[in-house]
Amino acid sequence: MSSPKQPAATRIDVERHHRALLAAAADEFARNPDSSMADVAQAANLTRATLYRHFSNRQALLGAIQAEAITRASETLIACRLDEGCALEVLGRVIGELGKHGMRFRIILMRAPDHNARFLAQRDQALAPLVEVIKRGQAEGDIRTDLSPEWIVTAMASLLISAVRAAPRTKHSDAGVSDLIYRTLVGGIATQASTGDA
Repeated sequence: MSSPKQPAATRIDVERHHRALLAAAADEFARNPDSSMADVAQAANLTRATLYRHFSNRQALLGAIQAEAITRASETLIACRLDEGCALEVLGRVIGELGKHGMRFRIILMRAPDHNARFLAQRDQALAPLVEVIKRGQAEGDIRTDLSPEWIVTAMASLLISAVRAAPRTKHSDAGVSDLIYRTLVGGIATQASTGDA
């Protein structure tokens, strides 16, 4: 009776190890981008053999972290209730929540965006729902109409990435950084009528 249950138990172990390795790798690379595969295995309290069974090399591991970062960004937008409140309030929620995940995925945000067209396309797709938020803000008179919604979303993403890259040189908390990003963005996109409210 025990043998039919064994594959399920093994599958659960494999999934748990996969999640543990991804979490450890993201944290380890955020702390030290030059960490080795051995460092990642040690941080996960697993053997290097286990790590290599899941990820054949460092590039495969970074690719998995990148995929998780995109998934987490999409899930974050859903959780931010994009239809509730004015567009500027929504942007404030989104920046605050994305900022919380930024340091975990620092290795990807530092190294991928400038030269990885696939990452940029995936990022733009994940953030695409914000384009409609911007359009709503423009229609309601809160956001300038002389800036394209796509450009505003790109500018927001660039500010988030710049903040993560500069994190070791700044002394702000995550909330403080998110507030700086929000105020910088809103200062450039909000109409004069909405600036006081923002």
